[in-house]
Amino acid sequence: MTAMSQAQPISASVRQQAIAWYSLTQSGDITAEQIRELERWRQADSEHELAWQRMVGLPALLRNNAGVLRDPVARSALQQARYVNGDRRQVLKMLMGASLLGAIAWQNRESQWLQGGLADLSTETGERRRQVLDDGTELWLNTATAVDIDFNANERRILLRYGEINVLTGHDPLGRPLQVQTDDALMRPLGTRFTVRCGDGCPGTLLSVSSGRVAATLRHGRGHRVIDSGQRARLDSEGIVVSQPAVQDDAWIDGFVIAQATRLDELIDQLGRYRPGILRCDPRVAGLRVTGSYPLDDNERILALLESSLPVSIQRRTRYWVTVVPRAGA
Repeated sequence: MTAMSQAQPISASVRQQAIAWYSLTQSGDITAEQIRELERWRQADSEHELAWQRMVGLPALLRNNAGVLRDPVARSALQQARYVNGDRRQVLKMLMGASLLGAIAWQNRESQWLQGGLADLSTETGERRRQVLDDGTELWLNTATAVDIDFNANERRILLRYGEINVLTGHDPLGRPLQVQTDDALMRPLGTRFTVRCGDGCPGTLLSVSSGRVAATLRHGRGHRVIDSGQRARLDSEGIVVSQPAVQDDAWIDGFVIAQATRLDELIDQLGRYRPGILRCDPRVAGLRVTGSYPLDDNERILALLESSLPVSIQRRTRYWVTVVPRAGA
């Protein structure tokens, strides 16, 4: 593999597909038809072939690097392999061989494997966590999230490496300003509760204010704006775009995802954040609209409900590779 192909980034969805295919080939249960399907997948897109070559070239890492598995993609690989092999020792044997350096190259420069392992606070796929900070600030971490906490004599700073957090600001007796930082922006709450999301598949930084106000300043480029209660903003190098949130962006704190005439593919994307492996929506049913309140801790129940209420079927290649497809004859 050339140095140029090693440096080429690979999308999270394609990485997950390569992991799922690799796990299936290692299971001993792959069929002749699945082998042909794998070949078709590899030939369908040059990114697929590149992902496959990286996957077989470094079967992952592990030995003495357990912190790396806080990353959703890496943990997904382990969970899928465990499912198809059934024996943890065989899973470890399958994943051994590549160096930590190789794994970082696979995940590219902004490796979540490394970031998750080094973060002060983190969650795994499907996990949510509440943490009260030293100043009384209540911090919620959503699924697959990593943050650093930097409180010093002059300021209080929360660095969101990737994922999603909800912040209810506490009153600091020392009067130090509180800031949330992402790669895109600095956000300073003005007595408020707000949600911030960035990273894997998220366009820039998404800010949603539940109460109070948040002053947002771009880190790259020029832009500053105060986001009011009830508003949502996207912050990136192109600027700050403000809109009214259509749904409760912080419903995940209570364990729900809220849909209000939401496209099915958007809902499936949301649900996919809370389960290991691949959850996809067939483009033929992507535009169906969904309304409801769905419990995040019972992903399978949500899929069953969608299957019973919409003209769709749930297609399972494995437990960790699920696609929502049109119902036959619908």
